Amino acid sequence: MKGLLNKVKNRLTRQRFVVSTICKGPELFETAVFRTNFFYLRISWSNPDLTLQTHDKDEAWDNHYRLTARLTTEYPAALFQEYC
Repeated sequence: MKGLLNKVKNRLTRQRFVVSTICKGPELFETAVFRTNFFYLRISWSNPDLTLQTHDKDEAWDNHYRLTARLTTEYPAALFQEYC
């Protein structure tokens, strides 16, 4: 399995996001959150709203599912500020 992809609609702001986790190397994984339009097409491919890099597959998967769940119910700006 090379990566994960989830579409998320925030319940509070009605904004849409894509959470993507990919394998960038033998022990490097990157989780990125992109703001999207109504059809879940990324607005900016080169500028994700949030990126997290990990060296463990299980930690990357946990980050992915945690971000997906939290983006559904929390304000995105506060969540992004917490991770930065």
